[in-house]
Amino acid sequence: MGTPDSGTPAMATQATGNLTDHLQETTFATATATSTPARCKITQWPEEAHYVLLPDFPKPDENYIEDSCVAMLSFGPWVERVCSELLSSICYEDRFFGELNVTRKTSNSSILTWRSGPGNITHYRVEVTEGDNMLKRNFTTEDLTFDLNSLTPGTRYSIQVFAVKCTRDLNPQEDTFYTTPNKVEDLKFTNVSETSVFLNWTKPVGNLDFYLIKIKNGKQISSKTEGKEVRDLIPGNFYTFTVLSGVGDNSTWSEESIVSRNTKPGRVSDLRVSRNTHHSLQLNWKSPVGNVSFFRVVATINNKPPLPQNVTITEVNVTGLPIGSKITLSVTALVSGNIEGDSVTIDDYTAPGPIQDMNLISTDVSLNASWKTEGDSSSFVVELLLEGKVEQKLKTNVSEITFTGLKTAAGYNVTVYAFNGHLNGEPLTRSIFTMPSPPTNAKSTYQDKSSITFEWDPPAKVGRVTYAVGIISSFWGHAVSERIENKTTHTFTGLKSGTKYDFQVQTVADKELSTAATVSHCTDADKREISLSMMCSSAEPLLCDGQATRDSVFQQLDKHFNEMLGGNIFWTLEKLEPK
Repeated sequence: MGTPDSGTPAMATQATGNLTDHLQETTFATATATSTPARCKITQWPEEAHYVLLPDFPKPDENYIEDSCVAMLSFGPWVERVCSELLSSICYEDRFFGELNVTRKTSNSSILTWRSGPGNITHYRVEVTEGDNMLKRNFTTEDLTFDLNSLTPGTRYSIQVFAVKCTRDLNPQEDTFYTTPNKVEDLKFTNVSETSVFLNWTKPVGNLDFYLIKIKNGKQISSKTEGKEVRDLIPGNFYTFTVLSGVGDNSTWSEESIVSRNTKPGRVSDLRVSRNTHHSLQLNWKSPVGNVSFFRVVATINNKPPLPQNVTITEVNVTGLPIGSKITLSVTALVSGNIEGDSVTIDDYTAPGPIQDMNLISTDVSLNASWKTEGDSSSFVVELLLEGKVEQKLKTNVSEITFTGLKTAAGYNVTVYAFNGHLNGEPLTRSIFTMPSPPTNAKSTYQDKSSITFEWDPPAKVGRVTYAVGIISSFWGHAVSERIENKTTHTFTGLKSGTKYDFQVQTVADKELSTAATVSHCTDADKREISLSMMCSSAEPLLCDGQATRDSVFQQLDKHFNEMLGGNIFWTLEKLEPK
């Protein structure tokens, strides 16, 4: 018999021999007609192999094979086949268990190594399946190592290496691995608060399954997105944040991307101002929770440049401030030189300056007050007092005020002080009387031979008032003046009878006197009769006895008394006719 090779199918022919011996010694077996022929060269044909010649029995049915041989199928059974039918030949090995190793894994390459297959292996086929999309690539090599390149970062690869023998793949050597994912790009802080930070970054080229954020204190947080808020941090603390790209089985991590910084310091609390002076303020506060390097204290006055200073304790005496000014004070905690927390602000004032140069001007019913002050004080309290009681209390933003509707001839006190917020400056008090208004309707209500009683109406809106009253007799040269308090009637005594007295009354205010209300009145006369006889001599006979002469003399005498006594003394002149 000839020796078959990979190109010649085995032919079943008639022969005699021991079938059992043949099966025990041959290294091949026939396959079913449907099996794919293995193109394998058979290097040895058993010399002692015999073919079995079946007896020629009559054809019992349609399945009867006249020229039959026994063939053994690949799955075990023995069957009859026509001896002239070509059957497939196979070569086989016991199941091969190899070992595949993946080394030097990077983001886009790795090295594969494996064990050699048994027997005469023609080459190896490497099948690479990429990710979940099952994209497959095939490579062939005769070596036991292979360099994989142009891989996608962060991607899962399934590798199968088949030893090829007789053009047939033996059992594959398998492994699965991830390429190293690329590191994240542009890692930065997008928001920083006292107890949290928000990290943002750019997704790297390639694939990844998640990100891992490592914090200095050992805490770890995972994220599926390109940004994550890290919470529960200590205000003002220094933290280092490391972000890595990771893959599904946590076996491979990217290079680290690292950023560091402090969280914001906390806000100071219980900020308060004390010891307000003309040019300084005492500022106290409580330190916030967490870490603080120092505090920045800034004093701002109106729109002027701020006055900053740095301190490491929780109090400061802010000096060099203008008198009587509103001061805005802020305190900010800082760490690492320039990382600021939120500022806490309070408004307060330096003590107002004293009132200076107060000037008072009054009329009979009004009073004007003006003054000056040191510093920027623009708010004032003005009190108007009469007889120790506050009549009016006003606030003003100007340094002048006028009170109206006042009582005439009244002594008023004016007190002025500046105020800023809760602070009052030193007060200044000045006094002035309103100008007196004259009394009116002066008249005599009673007289006798030695006294006269006068009465008058007081000025409008008069309080407790002093009047200057006086009486004078121009004939006698007798004058009386007095000051009376809060009365509108007065009686003068010890006067001459039958005398006209001129009366006047004036309202007194401090050293000022109003115009006078006047009236004249006479005491009752103590009448006396005086007889006068006159002698007349004339060169002209009977001239003195003439009526005309008598009338002329009487007229001259009346004129004389009128010139001498006038209306100042009660007198009458009567002419007595001779009997």
